[in-house]
Amino acid sequence: MVTLSQGFEKSVRGQTRRPIIRDKVGRYAYWIGIFILCLCMTVPVAFAEGRPLSLDDVLRMDGVGTGLADPDGKWLVYEQMRPYDEIGDYSFRTYAFGGKSGHQLWRYNLASGGPPERLPGLDQTPFTWQMGFSPGGQYLTILQYREGRLRLGAYDMNEERAIMFVPVPAFSKTGDHDPVWVSEHELVFTALPEGDLPRFTSVRAHTGAVLTQAWEDAWRGDVVTASEVRNLPEGGEPTSLGGQLVLVDVRTGSARSLADGRFADLRLAPGGRHLAALEILHAPGAETDSSFDRNDRLHRLTLFDLRSGEAREILPGITYYPYTLVWAPDGRRLAGFSWPEHGAPREGRFRVLNLESAQVDVFEHRGLELASERERGWLQRPERALFLGDALAVFARPRPEGPDADPLFSNQDFLDQNLPRADWYALRNARIPQKLTGDLEEVSGVPVHAGPGHITVLSDDGVWRLDAKGGSRKLTPEIAGRWQLVTAGTVATHARLMRADFGETGLFTVSGPQAQAGITVSLGDTDAGRYMRVNLPPGGELLAASGPAQKLLVSVPDGLASTLQVLGPDGNSGEIAVVNAHLKNVSAGTWRSVSYVFTAGGQNGEQHRIESCVLLPPGYDGRGRLPLVVEVYPDIPSGCEEGTPDQIGDVSPVSPYLWAGRGVAYVRLSTPIDLMRSPDGPLTGLPGLIEAGAQAIIQEGIADPDRLMLYGFSQGGISALFVSAYTERFKGVIAMNSWADLFSDYFGPLGLYSYVYGERFGANALRYDLTVGSEFGIGKSAFEAPEDYHRNSPVFLARQIDIPVLLVHSDMDAFPMSQFDEMYGALKHAGKDVRYVRYWGEGHGPSSPANIRDLWRRWDAFLNEHGAAPDPLPASQ
Repeated sequence: MVTLSQGFEKSVRGQTRRPIIRDKVGRYAYWIGIFILCLCMTVPVAFAEGRPLSLDDVLRMDGVGTGLADPDGKWLVYEQMRPYDEIGDYSFRTYAFGGKSGHQLWRYNLASGGPPERLPGLDQTPFTWQMGFSPGGQYLTILQYREGRLRLGAYDMNEERAIMFVPVPAFSKTGDHDPVWVSEHELVFTALPEGDLPRFTSVRAHTGAVLTQAWEDAWRGDVVTASEVRNLPEGGEPTSLGGQLVLVDVRTGSARSLADGRFADLRLAPGGRHLAALEILHAPGAETDSSFDRNDRLHRLTLFDLRSGEAREILPGITYYPYTLVWAPDGRRLAGFSWPEHGAPREGRFRVLNLESAQVDVFEHRGLELASERERGWLQRPERALFLGDALAVFARPRPEGPDADPLFSNQDFLDQNLPRADWYALRNARIPQKLTGDLEEVSGVPVHAGPGHITVLSDDGVWRLDAKGGSRKLTPEIAGRWQLVTAGTVATHARLMRADFGETGLFTVSGPQAQAGITVSLGDTDAGRYMRVNLPPGGELLAASGPAQKLLVSVPDGLASTLQVLGPDGNSGEIAVVNAHLKNVSAGTWRSVSYVFTAGGQNGEQHRIESCVLLPPGYDGRGRLPLVVEVYPDIPSGCEEGTPDQIGDVSPVSPYLWAGRGVAYVRLSTPIDLMRSPDGPLTGLPGLIEAGAQAIIQEGIADPDRLMLYGFSQGGISALFVSAYTERFKGVIAMNSWADLFSDYFGPLGLYSYVYGERFGANALRYDLTVGSEFGIGKSAFEAPEDYHRNSPVFLARQIDIPVLLVHSDMDAFPMSQFDEMYGALKHAGKDVRYVRYWGEGHGPSSPANIRDLWRRWDAFLNEHGAAPDPLPASQ
């Protein structure tokens, strides 16, 4: 154990700066995966064998996406990615790596077995993803992307052919625009206006094409190339975003429009007659709500009668949170989380529409605070609600003020582990909420199933069915271990966000002290509780299941490679694919825990025990000291599980395992939010935390104190630059694809998304206005407290940075490259050692293999030049 204090000081321009204290920072889904890799390790081995991981190894990686079985149990369809350096198209979104590119669809016959095959009759030169089967399983919804062009289609499993639709589909990463089957051969989706492409797939490719054409037109001199954005004072009429709601007959490809406009959260009522949808409108002049989200989008409820073609707007003046609509099992009632259009989500309630009476009831969650999806790492919206008889079941926690406290929904911090327990409650109009799960072990906010008069939820010890009278019964057998629900996501909706219609079979894993099992549980009214158990191989990841076929699709690690296996209850397995075979004899290194006590606020401050995870190079035997790359990223929780990794995740140009493969130790130091924040700013505690962690690793005998390098990517870039203004311990700092000036970032554009799409100007303000749910929260606007923005901006701290700086950015990032233009200019004017690398055509990090290789050449040269390079690896490696 190492005991350290935060009370270090640095003399600046003849004055002693006082020690600075605490705060936190957010992350993108992309970075969540890398952090989880650090936590999900197997039992440690003494030292890894095999050759070190190389950059060529990473660029040759393929992978597996989602898997899905058809309703009849004949076909298993899964996505397999081509080797990254062979996909030939690196234009997707703002980055193509991280499992986002190169997908192809394969099928495996669960009945007859045999080798899998690519879907016959389908051109899979474009990236191809599955989006779900039609109700009877004849058709598979597919999505294809190539060089910016996105197309939706349907693949006929019987005819072995695909029909691709002409209208371009709207696309969301959060489930807003998932298409919906309204019959076995009819599909409804939202189409964009002609000429538009979705920003969440095509922002780089579309922007590049539009700008290229505009430049050519301007230089030729015969076409006007102006564009305009405008903001109106609050109170103007909302405007349509354009587009159409389209119904396609997949047998012929013919399409007809159900309505003009852009719609989200398409929900088909049981019985198939009615379709609910939310029309998206732009709200002019919407101000930032400093305690919650911006309200510059309105979502108005529309109900479509698919028989008559009638469309009715429901509750004018009320806006809904997308992806919260839910039908009652009888199809006669519809609920959604909503609030007045000039209000805020914290005022939201679940409103229930009765189709027969046309009456709308507000279900008050008095005395409760609704749990937020953000608590488990996603969006600030309530967890999915369910109908339970005449009640509505919601996931919430009691307010400390008591049962008469006003209903509340508020921001929560990312993955906040300090919140009180939440439970399922039944809301009935004008009655006190009834707790449904108080007698169960810890329960999940992600429901398992809903049916007439009952809902099914998951606790740590199994699956429980709750009835409308408050009764409960356990559907699953007593199996020692922790139960987890396995859900199937798509390229458009992450599995943990998915709110698809419930199936008749639930898929679970149970992790116990001895082994891990995959469990399928029947959820229908007639056979609820019937289950199949399959013991999983060590480290096996459950991807998909077929209830009718009684088969599971499992990814099983084999070194850093893996195999796809189909398993049945008899224990027999069939290997259908090998993934990353070239990594089988490659070693990624070993994770080791370093624990230390950190004293916040100086020698007499409060002590906190912190644990960080250090990645050591393959073959390191503890003798000698290593160069150390210290990654700075805000709000990394304390904790570590030692050992060697089963897998190294998807392709990443900044994988920590590439540092280990070069003979460099790597650490992403723990930076808990409550130790980062102080009244002086959101990052003021970071320098002390980083100093303490680096010193602990030195005292453990791992790191060479003369070969330390600071590094930060994305939200870590600004964090590393901030730390570099308060320390001279490091040989240099690498800051990549980030920002540096809080003041200009507050008012500025969202980088690439503002070039052609004409939106998101000033959107970054929310990052600072909020103090809960945002890791850079200041709680005051740049109008109100410009000095706070100045004091916390690395660009204004440039004269204090006394170590060499390498800045890396791209012109097509959501973080504007102009931010690092400013930082370079500030360091240049201050006379500092700084170099600035810009990658053209790239987004949030380089996607092109050529640029990725160039990036690492530059990083190696930077470490070499400044004395932080590793020793030569042994000849055997």
